[in-house]
Amino acid sequence: MILKARWLPGVLFVWACMAGTVSAQVPQWQADHDAGWSAYKEGRFPEAEKQLKAAEMAARSFGADDARLATTRDHLAWVLCAEGKAEEAEPLAKSALAIREKTLGPEHADVVKSLNTLACLYDMGNKPQQAKPIYERCLALAEKVQGKDDLRVAAILDNLATVDHLLGKNDEAEAAYKRALSIRENTPATKPIDTAPTLYNLGVFYLEQDKFALAEPLLKASLEIREKALGAGHPDVATSLEALGSLYAKQGKPERANPLLKRALAIYEAGLGANHPHVARCCAKMADCCRSMGQNAEAAVLDARVKAIQKKHEHALAPK
Repeated sequence: MILKARWLPGVLFVWACMAGTVSAQVPQWQADHDAGWSAYKEGRFPEAEKQLKAAEMAARSFGADDARLATTRDHLAWVLCAEGKAEEAEPLAKSALAIREKTLGPEHADVVKSLNTLACLYDMGNKPQQAKPIYERCLALAEKVQGKDDLRVAAILDNLATVDHLLGKNDEAEAAYKRALSIRENTPATKPIDTAPTLYNLGVFYLEQDKFALAEPLLKASLEIREKALGAGHPDVATSLEALGSLYAKQGKPERANPLLKRALAIYEAGLGANHPHVARCCAKMADCCRSMGQNAEAAVLDARVKAIQKKHEHALAPK
């Protein structure tokens, strides 16, 4: 499995302070929230979780229906999901959605963000059947509120296409990816980094169909954009490295694949820890490359590491 890129919610603007004891909480909440969200965007997930949990605690003092509480829970859900904690993230995402629907109405732009978050949690939790109708509602609302050629619509099309891809609806997936890319390429405000997820997703789509000539330039472009915009150690760079390495491995070019996979592995280890499932997946691909090159001892070490990581996760999920 190769990771797909997902649209992230937008930044939060500073809120005006409220009167009384709540006003004292506002600066601390804002500082914790902004620090946590910045850490998330930079790929520093443990720090992001710590800061956003502190922000969520502070936001509770604003009231059960406060928009800041919804935003903080929405953002914390993204962090937890990135860390492989989708089950912990789901109630936060549902709470954020409920608050926004109640206080803003079911057709507000912020409801689009919450719908996208919840759908992404199901998507990344390997629940595409649950994700698809939420993405479809999200897309319909975004087209109504923001217009059919808005960049946020392109982002949701990307996400919906990943689900159609998983469900084997390849014609629908390809059409959605291409429509998303067209919107991005024809919008003057588009930055190169905004195009990277679509290039990556469409590249992975072609890669998984062994359409290497179509996949390679898209994956190379996404990697180049991400390295320039995000820095060499960002998790999104790792996903592009892994995908391009997978392409060369499938083409029978392990000597080109392995260096890319090694770079991806180092980024995953630094950002997610040595025992994350992404680390195991990358090690497994490297082991196959090593065997192809006759490096059987190194392959055996990698295989053992994959088994050890898988056992840790099996133990964590076992009934207590």
